[in-house]
Amino acid sequence: MTDATHRAAPAKAVVAEAAAPVSALARLRQSPQWRWATPEQRVVLQRIAAQRDQWLLNRLTREREAALLASAQEVDANAPLPQRLAAFARLHPTTMAAAVAGVALAFGPKRLLRVLRSSLPTLLPLLAKLKR
Repeated sequence: MTDATHRAAPAKAVVAEAAAPVSALARLRQSPQWRWATPEQRVVLQRIAAQRDQWLLNRLTREREAALLASAQEVDANAPLPQRLAAFARLHPTTMAAAVAGVALAFGPKRLLRVLRSSLPTLLPLLAKLKR
């Protein structure tokens, strides 16, 4: 390795560290609030910072899973059934539209409305997950 590659490696590490989110606890300990807080206040502040870190972790996990699902080009055979159905629907929208139209024609309007009315509370959370 040349001297230039040794100098370039730390710069990449600094960029990677800058892209990573800083923990709420680390930011708290650098703030002036931390220096002037009583021990009881520090316990509460630490609990709040841990909760913020957990929220951030959950949000990043959801975003990563959503990005993976959106970029899927095939249906994962080992995934749970709702996830497989969602991936199939995303990959084959015309097939799903034809299947829904076929089911609607087979049921008839009255029965279709009755089934939709009873299954709507179950379908709404699934539709909300698909929009994310």
